[in-house]
Amino acid sequence: MQIVHALVESGEGKKVTDLLKTLGVDIEDYKLISSPDGDLVIINLLYGNMDILIDNLREHFTFESKDTRSLIIFTPDTVIPRNEKKVKKHSFRATRESLITFAKENSSLNSQFFALVILSSMIAALGLILDNVAVLVGGMVIAPALGPILGTSIGIVLGNYKLMQRGIVAEFFAMLIAITIGFLFGVVVPNVEMTKALEVRMIPTIADLIIAGAAGAAGAYSLLAKGNQSQLVGVMVAASLVPVMSTIGIGISMGNTTMINGALLLLISNFIALLLAVIITLYLKGLKPQIWHENRADKLIKRSLFITLLVVILLSIPLGFITYEEFGVKKPQEKIENIVQDAFERQKNFKLSSLSLKDKDINIFFYSTKPALEEDFLELKREIRNQINEEYQIIYEIVFTQKINH
Repeated sequence: MQIVHALVESGEGKKVTDLLKTLGVDIEDYKLISSPDGDLVIINLLYGNMDILIDNLREHFTFESKDTRSLIIFTPDTVIPRNEKKVKKHSFRATRESLITFAKENSSLNSQFFALVILSSMIAALGLILDNVAVLVGGMVIAPALGPILGTSIGIVLGNYKLMQRGIVAEFFAMLIAITIGFLFGVVVPNVEMTKALEVRMIPTIADLIIAGAAGAAGAYSLLAKGNQSQLVGVMVAASLVPVMSTIGIGISMGNTTMINGALLLLISNFIALLLAVIITLYLKGLKPQIWHENRADKLIKRSLFITLLVVILLSIPLGFITYEEFGVKKPQEKIENIVQDAFERQKNFKLSSLSLKDKDINIFFYSTKPALEEDFLELKREIRNQINEEYQIIYEIVFTQKINH
């Protein structure tokens, strides 16, 4: 729900109301206040297509070049009474102008943007090094890395090249700062080691691509429905861009190419998935460019969708291999290792030395102070089959030992 205050020159208020009548706006949804200093038309854009109405106002009255004219658009918290029939007939969406304003404000390279990027990068880098999830979440919440992506997407859908370029440049600077700060902390903090938080961000999977896409769609939907960023905090946490950027910097400081490549793949995947999801959501929810930008916007959307879809398909190939490796190979192997270790811990006469898994063969090398019984091995095999739900061949190598006291 939005309200427009159209301030025009004295005597022009009647022209505005005549225009509103031709556009089919109900008389109870606008009011004219006339004065010698200027006319004020209050328009309750609670229902219907607001972009068409604002386009017509801007076309008939040059608000940009006249200081005596202005448009103020704001969103009320509550409307009493609420016309439920009109609410059901028309679905509300934030105006194009409010989205453009949001995109500009969140893609501006000003002192606030740089301060938030620097501070969030410092918090994220320390959270990664200390393996502290709470600190990491704090860095994600204050990070302004999502705003430029939304700004880029809005620019693409509206055919606004300047807005699109503005978002790309802002995102580039955010990435550069976060990587640099991650590198500096990796150098300055002594004895930086691999943590679980770093490990997670160096192993991207298909799941990360899906999460980023869902987060982008949720963010775009929330922005369109509410016209503000109050519900975007969860999206910022789900997208998790700054910690990934910081991981790249820490990886550079450690000289860990696996960490650098994995985090870089995750960053590109998240960025592209977010961008694609936001563009599609904005377009499907009816965000349209101004009439004179329609052809340009149509070409830009088609080109952007083609490129982003192609990149997503290409990224899915390495992500698919990594996903299979992590969930299809390593997860069962970790489970088997835990089962075997638990079984040997219960046996005082056996001591596990090493375990390896190749295809469906489990090779176990252990020491024993007594002859091993077949029942012990059959029990272990049954336990593996029950928990993994697959049949494995267990190959044992036993070294008998004897304890001698002098």
